[in-house]
Amino acid sequence: MRASFFLTLPVLCMGIFFSLVANAATDGDLSVSIGAEYTSGDYGTSTKTNIWYFPVTFGYETDLNAIYLTVPYVSVEGTGNVVASGDAHGLPHTPTSTSVRTESGLGDLLLVASHKIGGTATSRVDLTGKIKFGTADKDKSLGTGEDDFAVQLDAAKSYTRDTVYGTGGYKILGDPPGINYDNVLYGLVGISHKLDELRAAGLEFYAQEAALPGTDGQSELTLFLSSKPDRKTKVTGYLLKGFSDGSPDWGVGVLLKLTH
Repeated sequence: MRASFFLTLPVLCMGIFFSLVANAATDGDLSVSIGAEYTSGDYGTSTKTNIWYFPVTFGYETDLNAIYLTVPYVSVEGTGNVVASGDAHGLPHTPTSTSVRTESGLGDLLLVASHKIGGTATSRVDLTGKIKFGTADKDKSLGTGEDDFAVQLDAAKSYTRDTVYGTGGYKILGDPPGINYDNVLYGLVGISHKLDELRAAGLEFYAQEAALPGTDGQSELTLFLSSKPDRKTKVTGYLLKGFSDGSPDWGVGVLLKLTH
């Protein structure tokens, strides 16, 4: 029953997503993004956890609204004292083993909806809601097995060659049996600089409160380089460096976005 449910849920969510898109306005853009990310760190524990994250994201965007559905495949190498937290980042958890093992499978589905609530020709402010469905197998350390909810404000300001942006949000974490996660505040600031008509480079700094007492929050810097070989294709590569025990020590990733 459980395996059948987890196989059916991604198909059901994609059906709901495309149903919403089909009934939406016709002036938007459809997109699909395919990514690969690897992170490694001990997250303040005595052992290292390596996480591979392969998301496929379906998107629909208009000038005012956007909706995204991410269906990921995840692989976690560790002892189970750290689980994937809906992406390639880890979250402290009750150890499930004393030996290192590698487990793989469907990750947590992520549904994101955003609405523009203000702005000008060179700026915008969006209100965004997120639901992380606990579809990943918690017994394999692929997730907590619980749903998470988040709400955030996103702001961006564009200049001639630069765009400055930021995010501030609040996340409600679901509690698996035996663990009481704290809800957390999080934020991001970043800058993107156009190198030429095709390429851009930038920096992002992300911080998040600790989810468990006695552990560190997240603090990390990401350096990225993106290229648009044509109007409908965008490729982004990035490197990540963690500065706290709550973050991975380092990470690397690539993302391909195709827009129709």
